[in-house]
Amino acid sequence: MVIDRKELDFLLATIDANLAVPGTICLIGSSATILLGQTARQTKDIDVWERASHVTRDNLRLAVEAAGLAFDPKEELTELAFLRVIHPGIVQVPGWNAAKREWMGEPEREIWTGDRLVVTVPPSRILVASKLVRGDDWDLEDCLWLMAAHGRRPGRDESHQRTSPGTPGKGR
Repeated sequence: MVIDRKELDFLLATIDANLAVPGTICLIGSSATILLGQTARQTKDIDVWERASHVTRDNLRLAVEAAGLAFDPKEELTELAFLRVIHPGIVQVPGWNAAKREWMGEPEREIWTGDRLVVTVPPSRILVASKLVRGDDWDLEDCLWLMAAHGRRPGRDESHQRTSPGTPGKGR
C-alpha cells in the first residue's frame, strides 16, 4: 500500500474513529511533509515521534490495526503500510520541550484534528534537521521541498523581520 494525501487523511480518520481514549500523535518524516502540502510525495509508513505524542501504546495499536495498518513493526514490511513509533536513536528530532509543548521556542503545530485524535508536526526547520541526520535521497528531496515551501523569508514571518536599531518602537 502506498500512502498519499487522500489515503493519509482516510487512515487518520479511521484511527480517530477507533481510538478508545483521545490522544495526540506527532508525525515526522514523509507523512508530516504530505500533511504540510507536499502533494507529490508518497510513503508506506507513518512515523510517530514518541516523545511529543500523548496516547497510550495499546490505545494507538488497536486503532492503527483497525485501520488496516501494521503497528510498530521491528522490520520494514514490503507489502503492508505501517505506523512506526520512533524513539531517539538513529532518528533524531531536536528541540522538543515537553513541559512547554514547544520546539525550540515554537509551539507545537496542530495539522489534523478529528473527534479523538489530534495530529501535530514539528516546525519545518526541525523536520529538515531530522531528515538531514538520515540523509537518504528521499530525505534530501523532502528537505529541499520543506525549505522552498515553508522556509523563512524576509517579510513572511513578522517575528523574524530585521529592523534598524534606530527605528522608533523597534530594535531597542
